[in-house]
Amino acid sequence: MPDPAITDDPGNSRVLRRLNRAFYDLWAFGSNALIGWMPLEGGISILVAPVITVFQAAGTDQRIFSGERMMDAGIFADIAGQLGIKPKKITLADMGAPSWDAVRREDINGLFVRYAVTRTDQRAAFLLDIAGFALSSPEEQAAQLSVLGYSLNIAAERAADQGIDIDLARSTTGDGFYVWNRRLGYAADVNLFCVLMIALAHQALQQRRLTQSFVPTIRTCFGVGSHYSFFQLNRLDPMGSDYIVGELTIDLARLIDHAEPNQILVAEFRRSGDSAVMDIGAEKFLASAAFMLDGFKDIKLDGDAITRISTYLTGERQPDGAFDVRRFTTRDKHGRIRNAYNAKINIFLKDDAPIFLGLRDDDVV
Repeated sequence: MPDPAITDDPGNSRVLRRLNRAFYDLWAFGSNALIGWMPLEGGISILVAPVITVFQAAGTDQRIFSGERMMDAGIFADIAGQLGIKPKKITLADMGAPSWDAVRREDINGLFVRYAVTRTDQRAAFLLDIAGFALSSPEEQAAQLSVLGYSLNIAAERAADQGIDIDLARSTTGDGFYVWNRRLGYAADVNLFCVLMIALAHQALQQRRLTQSFVPTIRTCFGVGSHYSFFQLNRLDPMGSDYIVGELTIDLARLIDHAEPNQILVAEFRRSGDSAVMDIGAEKFLASAAFMLDGFKDIKLDGDAITRISTYLTGERQPDGAFDVRRFTTRDKHGRIRNAYNAKINIFLKDDAPIFLGLRDDDVV
């Protein structure tokens, strides 16, 4: 995520650095959460409360976590009353800014969200898990994570080359990564799935080139759900790293336990589209992603050129020769039922044999 404090205007940068420090002090090493802010004449008014208080009030008003952090006066007052807190005030003069003209409000918001906890009701993410990671040597583990990280980086770049809007974020699980698109919306989620397909294609090409123990064998799970976002910051790292946690990551973690090496699972989900009247399930979602992937041409990955990527959900062959889509059911260690689909990818290369990834339907238990 770009740092709003890095601008062409040195004066503006100084103001934002001071403002960031003021937010950091209110954040109090993570014991507090910044909830919302509102512009005032000559300054800004801020709602800040202990993190535990904020989560205890989560069920009372979703605006505490959701929506814009720059609030209008009505929402600001409502939330202050519900939490029983008095706003804090920061004056622009104290920050070295004589007026609002000296600092953009979107830059203030970019700083503010680092110290807030936000909830997102719908977002896609995928989990890449390295199979047999604990059995590898420390050198092999480090190499496998590096190779996997490189595949994610190059996939995001090649997707951007195809006109895909992607701002890729990831957090490590120790033996893999949660990955999501910081962009929001149905199209952003489809874009993320396309990046996943390119990353898996790059991993398959790496298998042909590198020492086998240094290239991870991975299990993959993709899903859509709700989560909370927050940043981890410290005194020496004002940018920090963003993380997600919630139903989305829990579902992926539970489902990956049922995935076999080289398997690609798509969790069952329903989400609205960019229009409120749309209700999209996993099958329709994947059809949208497959259509977009079909338009990708000449994806260059480390000397190889991919002419086409196709993806589909597997199922049994019907008497007429067509294939249906099979949904299967898992039960996690807590007894909760989760449904999923098995996916495959066909990767066609310009100057080499095609690569087929994922498990056949017959191999899925």
